[in-house]
Amino acid sequence: MGEVNDVLMDYLRDNVRFADLFNGALFGGERVIKADELFEGSEVSVEGLSREESLGDRPDFGGGRKSFGGGKEGSGRNSKSSGSRTILRTRDIKKWMRSGCELRILAAENQSQVDYALHWRGMNYDDLQYGEQVRRLRRENKREKRLESSAERMCGLRREDRLVPVFTLCLYHGEEPWDGPRSLKDMMDFGQDGEKWEKLFSDYRIHLVCLNEMKDFDCFKSPLKDLFGLIPYRKDKKGLREYISGNAAYRFLDEETARAASVLIGMKDFEGRKEKYQEREGYNMCTAWRELLEDSRKEGKEEGREEGKEEGREEGRAEEGQRCYLRAIALHIPPETARTVAGISEKEARIAIQLREQGKI
Repeated sequence: MGEVNDVLMDYLRDNVRFADLFNGALFGGERVIKADELFEGSEVSVEGLSREESLGDRPDFGGGRKSFGGGKEGSGRNSKSSGSRTILRTRDIKKWMRSGCELRILAAENQSQVDYALHWRGMNYDDLQYGEQVRRLRRENKREKRLESSAERMCGLRREDRLVPVFTLCLYHGEEPWDGPRSLKDMMDFGQDGEKWEKLFSDYRIHLVCLNEMKDFDCFKSPLKDLFGLIPYRKDKKGLREYISGNAAYRFLDEETARAASVLIGMKDFEGRKEKYQEREGYNMCTAWRELLEDSRKEGKEEGREEGKEEGREEGRAEEGQRCYLRAIALHIPPETARTVAGISEKEARIAIQLREQGKI
């Protein structure tokens, strides 16, 4: 699924498709987010921890690629002089949305496997975004000498300061059913008297979109509809052939959508053959899919011929061993020794006797 994850991430960076993803998944297709309101916002998130924090009970997020969307978390750089550690993280895709004077942060993460820590990880990512905003406001307030009251000086924020809201969507495109938590609350064990404590719990939920649970993709208005429409047929070649053949949209897919579709359904060497599929300004995936099926049939026949040859050789060796065994028996060689000489099992020896009695050998 790594290749699919990378292709989808690249495909969704386009502002039109990114806006359509959020509009379709979160607003039922209503055009709430407009492509021309989006600006690239992907950047490295930095979290500085004091020595006490880094050595204490705070979870260590360093070291490797998270399963949640594949964000990279760089190895912590320890500073001997300051006793602090810096941790770097990146989002899969992050956009700034500016509508008039209003700002929002929209982030999308791709997920190919079920992640049982999804909502904790997502909360951590969002927390970093808010932490960056708070640190920026504190720096500006201090530099511009805006802090007046003791309360403002203590926290570094003015009473009227506000943060930009962050909205994170996780796109799950795996083949297995999602059996993980749907919110942070689902990860909790409230124990006895759970209902009392559950009411007090501050839940946190990442907007999880499971493509393998969707039955209708009409909420998407861009070519996302055509790409995601292939999801239910990834393991059903016959159904995929009927679906593609019966949908005129797949005769004229744009190149980026056709390329993403080829990876999604396991079509090999699309790049090497794409000129064959080009018709006017689009790519005919009906032709590409028929060619893929034909190649599969040819490969299957070739594999079948090779398997048949091997089976024939095995049968020939077995029959030769049985004949050898019978000749040894005819020379009054003990059965166990005859089997060893013929190189056959006790079962094959019994079959040889039965075949001789039936006059077949």
